[in-house]
Amino acid sequence: MFRPEQRQAIIAGTGFREKDSYFETIRTDYGNVDIGHLKLGGKNIVFLARHQRLQIPSQVNYRANVEALKLLGVNRVFTVSAAGRMHRDVLPGHLVNVSDLVWDHTGNRNTTFAENGCLILHASLAGLYSQGLRDAINQSWDQTRPVVEKLYKDIPELSVGFHQNGTYFNSETPWFNTETREEWLRNTVPNLKLIGQTLIPEAPLLRELGIPQATIGMCTNHSTFPGAVRVSHADESGVIDVAKATSLAALAVLDNAIRLIPDDYHDAMVDTMFRDSVAPNQVNMEELREQRPRLAVIIQGVLNPADYNFTNKTISPL
Repeated sequence: MFRPEQRQAIIAGTGFREKDSYFETIRTDYGNVDIGHLKLGGKNIVFLARHQRLQIPSQVNYRANVEALKLLGVNRVFTVSAAGRMHRDVLPGHLVNVSDLVWDHTGNRNTTFAENGCLILHASLAGLYSQGLRDAINQSWDQTRPVVEKLYKDIPELSVGFHQNGTYFNSETPWFNTETREEWLRNTVPNLKLIGQTLIPEAPLLRELGIPQATIGMCTNHSTFPGAVRVSHADESGVIDVAKATSLAALAVLDNAIRLIPDDYHDAMVDTMFRDSVAPNQVNMEELREQRPRLAVIIQGVLNPADYNFTNKTISPL
């Protein structure tokens, strides 16, 4: 079992999944989640494969994944996401230390741990990505660059590059976007670097349960960038094969970043936002225990017993 100070986790997919070892199955309120582990930065790291089966991004069981990490006591998470190019200076192979997130309507995704009649949550997404974790990623790049150059040397489709910040746009659909839509996004979203499909609702759910996070976005294709090769998901130089190489690059960055983070790292702002999102008069604990017993334990842990009577409690509107 991991020591509490080593309760770090990575959520990723191709390139990481091949290196993990099976650890345990976690039962959550939303289904079972298989958890593996990796050795990175000289530490044991919880590994969660985002796609537990063949799933399009909108069908991933994000709530089960995030609750599983919380039940394991994870206190910081690095996520990795393959994405398309949305900036002239970002090329396939480049890594982006994501600093902000914008998204489509997400009508097909379960986007919150709030439960009708049981629990209202109003999590703040300000400063969504933990600055301390992001700083460690930025600081690790210089020593990681030679490793990435070696990884890419026989792959002409990939370019070595790193961006210390950038906005990631999360698209709802499993298909890739049109030229007109992406041109509109580039002219609308500040500092837009990448377009992908897997950070929503993962990132807000991590915030809802008070888990600090940072994300490495991997540019794996040109998407519909003007004048560039169109994205392909299946050919030999397509998204999947490129994602394997860029995942190894992200793995190397995280290996160095984790070494820079002290075991007692704590993001007080995230804790505060978690507590502030749970109002005692907006929790029906008895009903929550019936519907989501594990979530009830998590929520009860941030309520002040002096301010909350756990019997005959009803939920109130804003």
